[in-house]
Amino acid sequence: MYECKIAEKLVELRTSKGVTQEDVAQSLSISNKTISKWENGASTPDLSMLVELAKYYDVTTDTLLGLSEDKKQSTKEEIRSLFAGLDRRESVLKAFEAVQSVIPALYGTVSQTDGIEGVFPPEKARYCRSHISAHDFFEFVVNSENVNIAVMMLGNKANFAWMNDQSKQKKIVKIFKFLSNEEALSVLYFIHSTSCSESFTADYIAKNTGVTEERVAGILDEFCSVGNCYGVTAHLAEGDVKVYECFGDGIVLSMISLAFERTCGSRSYEYNFNGRCKMIGGK
Repeated sequence: MYECKIAEKLVELRTSKGVTQEDVAQSLSISNKTISKWENGASTPDLSMLVELAKYYDVTTDTLLGLSEDKKQSTKEEIRSLFAGLDRRESVLKAFEAVQSVIPALYGTVSQTDGIEGVFPPEKARYCRSHISAHDFFEFVVNSENVNIAVMMLGNKANFAWMNDQSKQKKIVKIFKFLSNEEALSVLYFIHSTSCSESFTADYIAKNTGVTEERVAGILDEFCSVGNCYGVTAHLAEGDVKVYECFGDGIVLSMISLAFERTCGSRSYEYNFNGRCKMIGGK
């Protein structure tokens, strides 16, 4: 009975994790046959391997032995447990660490060959935004039909002094000037749509946006200087043609989305802690 419980639990955990016996064997530096024997009850792992299995599946050894059941926590409960017992400073740093860990954790478990589809978080009937402002921590989350975005910002050692540096100001102003033009937004909209190929000419963009080809060429050249867009000149028999390539620019889209939410978004909050956000008060 004891061996059977371990075998069943090992199969359950492996299936839940979405890995093969070979994956487990490679991670633990043992043979496939050993994993197979454990899962069909022909043998059981020794104490040292029980500990390694518990670490691999992120459960307790009691759970592996069937002495207790790990209850699946909600996301809120899991996050709350991360912050239990931490002071203010530790909590802020833990929040930043958690965000930095999301992408490695996600793409360590999700196959890159999965089909591409739109993924949208569930919308709530009434609330679409949440907002925390503090002198050393800012978080803004939007979940609506128009915008799904989460932003977190912490104070920095430079105390934002670069905002008063003229050489930096010129570079920052350059991208805001670029985004302040309606025609540029129309071009960016089409470039980021699934209707646009990843390589294109100014003529192609002009035909699909209603903006003149000359103006589009200027916008694309400017985009190359402030965003993730690249242009090369193709030497064809009928003459030289400039070809651009862009796979999309998440930072530019984020900036536009935040601007949209600031000016056009619904001011409905799930929670709102709007304290001081005076991070750049100076020395």
